[in-house]
Amino acid sequence: MIFHYRAADNILTRLNPNTKLLSVIIFSIVVSASDPALVFILSVLVLFLAVIVRLPFRSYLKESVFFLVLAALMALSSYINHHCIIMAAASASGFLSMLLASSLLMDTTMPDELSRSLGSALSHIMGNGAYVISTVLEITISMIPLIIDSTVGMYEARKARGDSFLSHPVSSISGFTASVISDLLDKAGTYTDALYARGYDLSSCRSVPCYHLRDWVIIIADILLLLLWVLMID
Repeated sequence: MIFHYRAADNILTRLNPNTKLLSVIIFSIVVSASDPALVFILSVLVLFLAVIVRLPFRSYLKESVFFLVLAALMALSSYINHHCIIMAAASASGFLSMLLASSLLMDTTMPDELSRSLGSALSHIMGNGAYVISTVLEITISMIPLIIDSTVGMYEARKARGDSFLSHPVSSISGFTASVISDLLDKAGTYTDALYARGYDLSSCRSVPCYHLRDWVIIIADILLLLLWVLMID
């Protein structure tokens, strides 16, 4: 399922969550403002990583229809503005590659591990307030799969009942949206109650995953990529 964590043992799950988060951020910065050639190269690279970790593309496609439509609209808009098929393809490819990179992060990283690692890194600057921010991030990340699951579930339920969005589009969309929001609020309330029941302290210092040599190699490679990109655009 898209943006869900899958327990596995591969090269990405062994990396520190902060290493992967930094890689995704730098990757997104470089892809969003690069020439088509570099965009295509980086897109192939992230696709290669997805194949290595055996990302379930088939199950992802069902939940990625919205993103595919959005990528097509971005390509169409780019073509209208630049009248260049290569630029249009690079626009769609860059967007989908950033989405894929984010999916890899979520697929190989537990929200709790990412929260603890990020909180520990930021605590050197912000103190205990960093753990509050990281916990909010953890809850937000945990809610993303719930949003997708609720949307798909509501759509499948309406489809099974024979409801059609085209017959009464305004009322159907408003009713569908209200149902999804209501379901999400219920799930968010359950999630919050579970945290309170455990006596969860947002500002508490928690154990963090350690860094290994492979993490520092990736971090250095990320920094070099960013510096190279800066030199290229200058």
